[in-house]
Amino acid sequence: RQSKSHQAQQHSEPQPLTIPASPRTASDSLRSAVMMALQMSAAQNLSCVRRTPLGSSAGPRLVRPVQRRGAVSVRAAADADAKTVVLPVNGDPFIGMLETPVTSAPVVAGFLSNLPAYRTGVAPLLRGVEIGLAHGLLVGGPFTKLGPLRNVVGVAEISGHLSAAGLVLILTACLTFYGAVSFQSDRTQVGLKTLSGREVQRDSLQSSDGWQNFTAGWAVGGLSGVAFSYILTQVLPYYS
Repeated sequence: RQSKSHQAQQHSEPQPLTIPASPRTASDSLRSAVMMALQMSAAQNLSCVRRTPLGSSAGPRLVRPVQRRGAVSVRAAADADAKTVVLPVNGDPFIGMLETPVTSAPVVAGFLSNLPAYRTGVAPLLRGVEIGLAHGLLVGGPFTKLGPLRNVVGVAEISGHLSAAGLVLILTACLTFYGAVSFQSDRTQVGLKTLSGREVQRDSLQSSDGWQNFTAGWAVGGLSGVAFSYILTQVLPYYS
């Protein structure tokens, strides 16, 4: 009787409704993955954690998490150094000169070293003559072809070369003024040394006497270049 009544009671009790779980869609999986990633990033970027020591009446204290970014910083710095192409000369930022792929190229360095202004082994007088000859020879052309008397036959060349000679004399006066201001005294100057301690001989052009010789050479060379240009345009038969 008890077993029959127990079975009847079980049949009389309502059974709970069971709904089969529907399969997860792709959007649900993506949503759960995004939420999990956000939770992990929030846990890692936590700036500080409040903790209260056991058995202590003091308030919570701040404990900063340990940042493990040493390897990443070193790698980033190494990559930045590998991609840097503009650096101070000899690694010294106090020199005031930058070393670039253009200025440090052997071709550019050789070209600049052979210019008269940087040829320290040549006397300042000869350097001024060389620079004056080059400029005096070339400066007469623009005055002749672009001057106000360019359309007057037989006068354009004469007026152009006279203007070129006047420009050479004006630049001579400017060089004289610059030397008088920059090299006012012949006091002993501080020697030059490289970063390794080796002494470098100072250029003789960077002195009062050297600059005077350079200015004189410029005047002679410039006027000679203008005269040679006039001979090429008036005497030789190849000019028309």
